[in-house]
Amino acid sequence: MAPRRKATRIETPATLEEAISLIGTYLYLNATIDDVKAAKDEALRAIELASAERVAPAEAQMKDIFLQLRTWWAVARDDLTEGKRKSIELAGAIIGDRTSPPALKLPKGWKAEDAVAFMASIAETWPSAADLLRVKSDLEKPAIIKLLGSATAVGPLRDRIVEEGFTTAQKEEFFIARAVEKDPDPVVEQPVEEVLS
Repeated sequence: MAPRRKATRIETPATLEEAISLIGTYLYLNATIDDVKAAKDEALRAIELASAERVAPAEAQMKDIFLQLRTWWAVARDDLTEGKRKSIELAGAIIGDRTSPPALKLPKGWKAEDAVAFMASIAETWPSAADLLRVKSDLEKPAIIKLLGSATAVGPLRDRIVEEGFTTAQKEEFFIARAVEKDPDPVVEQPVEEVLS
């Protein structure tokens, strides 16, 4: 049998003053975390901006060089490969032509939804066509919670869902949050003469 372990002892404040002190420490730590995260985000934005400023010209230059070499390759390929290869090693790089992976091309003028409708329609005749469609189903939890929580939503659908055992649940959770600072009451100032009279 495994030895029994004692739960970690949690020290709690014994007085209102101790609780107020702990709340102050908690809020200070929370603000410190927010400040550190804000500084991190600012630093990341600065790094991304500096990176983009350095990368953009290099990418533009690479694109220009790529286009120059692609044009050159179209002319020089047969001489360099004797018409027998699609690529060669040159100056520490492999340069040449390659076949891209296959990509689906829809019939002219079709959109994706047209293709989905077509595949669904032929699946009635050829059931294996259903394998050509991807269907994703997820619970629409907010809608189910709304249906279960509505006093006016009665009917066979709600009854069947409840019969199966679907319910909603809520619980009380302890929280600590910074109180919204209130604006001070306005001070109405009167001239000294009016107050003394």
